[in-house]
Amino acid sequence: MRALIFANGDGPSEALVASLMVDAPLVIAADGGARHALACGIVPRAVVGDLDSINDELREAIPSDRFHRIPRLDITDLEKAVAYALEQGCGDIDIVGAGGGRSDHAIANLSVLVIHRGAAQISVHDELFEISLVDGETAIEGEPGTVVSLVAIGECKGVTTRGLRWPLHDFALPFGPRGVHNEIAESPASVSVRSGDLLLYRGRFIEKHA
Repeated sequence: MRALIFANGDGPSEALVASLMVDAPLVIAADGGARHALACGIVPRAVVGDLDSINDELREAIPSDRFHRIPRLDITDLEKAVAYALEQGCGDIDIVGAGGGRSDHAIANLSVLVIHRGAAQISVHDELFEISLVDGETAIEGEPGTVVSLVAIGECKGVTTRGLRWPLHDFALPFGPRGVHNEIAESPASVSVRSGDLLLYRGRFIEKHA
């Protein structure tokens, strides 16, 4: 089963959401993310969180039995929504609306990729990138010139890429700009990491360097 989670950051475009609605995923809203789902014409099957961002208008638009209040303040509403998706048996989880707004929230939202490593295939989507965690080795498909960035959270050891314009081989990649803006040279490309938390940004655009 696949889930599509609407977080409460900047709203996604209808085109992006439409591309992720294939095969009728279980649509979940992380608290105020419900307004983004409704803006795309989708009534979420569940709204999960402490519900402090749910106003009367949202309550009128969504059946009351779909609200799941979890008052814990030591985890974010997005973490609660991901945990709910896992409880429903979802092995693939796509997240939209997780960026923009407060930068601390945007960075914290990416932590769900690390927190739930191995529990499901989780991707965070915005208008420019699909962001996922490299767990072992990951294939990267796309047209030549498609932008790919690798961002280490801390230090990642044994980073090796194949099929990218600027290769890395058994490289120790620290947190920094070194892995930003590579390009697919041959598809499918791939990236692997021996240890550490490595985020893969797969671009939705082509921007070839000279």
